[in-house]
Amino acid sequence: MSEADLDLRLHRLLFYADGVYAIATTLLAVELVLPEAAADLHGRELLDSLIESWPRVLAFLTSFLFIANFWVGHNMLFHQLRRFDGGLMWLALAQLLCIAFLPFPTSVVGEHISDPVAQQFYLGSLLVTGLAMWALWWYMSSGHRLVDPDLSPRVIRRHHLISSGVPASTLVVMGLVALGVGRWVNPLVLAYLVAFGYVVLGVIEGRESLPAEVEEPGGSNDAGPQNEGQSEGSDHTSG
Repeated sequence: MSEADLDLRLHRLLFYADGVYAIATTLLAVELVLPEAAADLHGRELLDSLIESWPRVLAFLTSFLFIANFWVGHNMLFHQLRRFDGGLMWLALAQLLCIAFLPFPTSVVGEHISDPVAQQFYLGSLLVTGLAMWALWWYMSSGHRLVDPDLSPRVIRRHHLISSGVPASTLVVMGLVALGVGRWVNPLVLAYLVAFGYVVLGVIEGRESLPAEVEEPGGSNDAGPQNEGQSEGSDHTSG
């Protein structure tokens, strides 16, 4: 669907969503500051202070990757959209609320990197955000409510599988935290690996040819008569 064919309300929603995602990723970097005590440090002492900031840096990288993946997924889902309604608007806003909230649990876990409560709070926020994205796709695609009527069930199932992956993997990590996995590896590292895995998946999915999945009705039939007319015209000209 060309931009000219999109509902104006959908245009405004997409612009608003891009702004929320951009602000959320920017706010993540606000927490990347040295303690006031490090203001007068130099040389080796400054280096040690920078190294001690690794929890905030890891929290930043993990959250940035997750928000970036949510943005990529948001674009992929809305690329399939053909209609707009009030339910879509409020579900999209609920998902954006979760995105806008993520910098807060990121700052909490960055300051309390080894605390299971902070870890579960952070992972729970990712879980709710992933569930909101999954609910958004379910609403859009259920009975082809808002997507193209010719969109194949295989594509719908694939997006369901991808959308459910984040909440499913987050639940697994939360279960590992409850079992005490933090004694061997920080759960934030596991969350980072999940986010990075979705980066790879996003690259693969980005190579998919959407026109091959969604065939415009009558597209091939319309081209035939036109080509025949052109060939006939060229025959008359040559004759």
